[in-house]
Amino acid sequence: MRYLFLFLMIFAMFSPLKADAQELQLALGGRSTYEILLSENASATEQKAAEVLQHYFHEVTRVKLPITRNREESKLYIALGKNSNLENEAAAEGFSIKNKGQQIVIEGGAGKGTLYGVYYFIQNYLHCKKWAPNEKAECPKISDLEIHLPLNVAETPAFAYREVYSTAENDQEYMDWYGLHRLDDFWGLWGHSFSKLVPSSFFSSHPEYFSLVEGHRRTDQLCLSNEEVFKLTLKSLDEFFKENPNAKYWSVSPNDNNNYCECDFCREIDEEEGGPQGSLIRFVNKIAAHYPEKTFTTLAYGAALQPPLKAKPESNVVIFLSNITIYRNQPVATEPSAARFRTILKGWLDKTSRIFIWDYYTQFTNYLAPFPDSHNIGANIEYYKNHGISGIFAQMGGNTYVDQNELKTYLLSRKLWDANLSDEELTDEFVQGYYGKAAPALKTYMFNLKAALQESGRRLDIYGNPVNEYNSYLSPKHMEEFSNQFEAAEKLAENAMIRQRIQRLRLAFDYTYLQQARFYGLGKDGIFTEKRSGKLHVRKGLPLRVKRFVKQAEAAGVKELSEGGISPADYLQEWKMVFENGISKNEALGAEVSFHTSFVPDYPAKKEATLTDGMYGFKDFSYNWLLFENGFSVTVDLSAEKQVRTVTLDFLDDQRHWIFLPDSVRLQVSKDGLTFQEVKVPVSFSIKEDYSAATDKARFSVGEKIRFLKITAEPIKTLPAWKTSKYKKPLIAVSEIWVE
Repeated sequence: MRYLFLFLMIFAMFSPLKADAQELQLALGGRSTYEILLSENASATEQKAAEVLQHYFHEVTRVKLPITRNREESKLYIALGKNSNLENEAAAEGFSIKNKGQQIVIEGGAGKGTLYGVYYFIQNYLHCKKWAPNEKAECPKISDLEIHLPLNVAETPAFAYREVYSTAENDQEYMDWYGLHRLDDFWGLWGHSFSKLVPSSFFSSHPEYFSLVEGHRRTDQLCLSNEEVFKLTLKSLDEFFKENPNAKYWSVSPNDNNNYCECDFCREIDEEEGGPQGSLIRFVNKIAAHYPEKTFTTLAYGAALQPPLKAKPESNVVIFLSNITIYRNQPVATEPSAARFRTILKGWLDKTSRIFIWDYYTQFTNYLAPFPDSHNIGANIEYYKNHGISGIFAQMGGNTYVDQNELKTYLLSRKLWDANLSDEELTDEFVQGYYGKAAPALKTYMFNLKAALQESGRRLDIYGNPVNEYNSYLSPKHMEEFSNQFEAAEKLAENAMIRQRIQRLRLAFDYTYLQQARFYGLGKDGIFTEKRSGKLHVRKGLPLRVKRFVKQAEAAGVKELSEGGISPADYLQEWKMVFENGISKNEALGAEVSFHTSFVPDYPAKKEATLTDGMYGFKDFSYNWLLFENGFSVTVDLSAEKQVRTVTLDFLDDQRHWIFLPDSVRLQVSKDGLTFQEVKVPVSFSIKEDYSAATDKARFSVGEKIRFLKITAEPIKTLPAWKTSKYKKPLIAVSEIWVE
């Protein structure tokens, strides 16, 4: 009897099913009676899922579960396999987790469903958290692991296509953990594709293949009514199909400009359809009908943004609709600037149910600018889900780190899988889990940043600049508040890892401080300060602050500071040149400037004071520069007669943003402001194709006493052949008028 009692005690200790039948013992004291079971013909994805489960079970319990393909009735298993009921497009990546008595079964669809189910199990039952890309998952240590019964989980993703274009794409485990996609895995041909389908090399022999714009054939776009263009497109697609036979989507989309063909045949179609979207959709439909087994995407963007009046996309055509033009202060459903987008979306939904959305969650001109739009994420995704959208491309910075990178990536990833999750709970979960005891201080920072933006009434623009907010939500007063909140957070950090996380979040603040220092120039918080001797010196501590920022930015994974912009290392070199070269004293400092032509109001810098603030411009046109669309003409009053040796103007060449060096620059001088005398001959520049931003100077020798300057710069007469648009004019950018 004594031995029977002892046997029953031992059996009870290691019996997986507790007496109340509500809890299942998966591990006890470093031991487990479970194995991981695969079918004999398990796929590579299922094998990977088994290995992932084995790894994380060991991380948590220190027990390494065996992986087997041989089932024995007497053993207990966590069985992984395929569920034949999960076969349609949405369900193929879904999964179920159930228990059959003491047995656990994780089944997925034909895609990665089983792997996604395993990660769900790891997160919800092993309590591991994968907070951020390129960081290890955090797992508790649980030697006695129990789970509650019954298990009855069944999940399918909210969207068939889910991409968060952020640093998540550098971390395959993060992608699998949250069930994300990568465009390279889906598209055999992506994005703006006309130039790939019919290359510009055909232009010399067949200009008729390309768009007729304002009476001239140009390679900007294709002539979609030309039958030979259709045949060449089919030929190119056939080659792409051979190169990538397993691709799911193929993009047939205009090049990235707003031009379109205006030939008689294309124009006739477009007039009938309400715009160039007509000839585009008819062209794509014709291709789709030729390849009914393929699925094609086309961009509703630029000139082709709106739906056509008559044509409807074929069933194997997906419309990829961009909302690039809206501001980000509020969610899409309520943002005033999104009213037109909402109307356009409704128009497309009347034509087709197959729509993807191209959405944006960063400032492309300044990836590290404070960009408080995370509160929009949940509402936006719910809006798209409720309108039947089937796919979302949420663009952040790709493989480069951006402001609030971890939080935004997390919210987007979770909501793209389950649009019904609570935004507030997800945000609280992340901030508390990721920042620990520092969470309250950082939540205060995030709240205050958002509140400051709302109070300012400023527009949150994906092509904005933190410098331009120097007197609004990023004013010196607010910057001081944000600094105090970050300092409080760092004091609360439990360890070095959390301090590093806080420093990454703080990069936006540090970047703004440095950029605004360039803007302030000689003023308070600027780069330079004047000594009693009258000489200008670099502000104390600024070089060290620059080095620290660059080091932390590189450690965070910042590859470029803007879309197509410079790297942190290049940014450091820019600052070194500033520190080494110093700044010249400007005799026109603070001089009154009268404008005879207006500057572009979207980029006001310091308005009239910009040209005589003693600070030059950098390669970013959006601060320290004034832009002029109809030529540049000003009069400068030096307030008194001065002996002037030279007058120099700084100009910017940034052809990517339609900014060109002027055709000619003239200087006239006067003692009384009434009679002006021409100085030498006008300065002229040669224009050549170059998309890298650069500065240049127009220098005049004066050599006499004067008080007034009249300066005129004429823009180039037409846009050059390599950069054309019927909607754009060549701009002139001027940063400073130097008088020596």
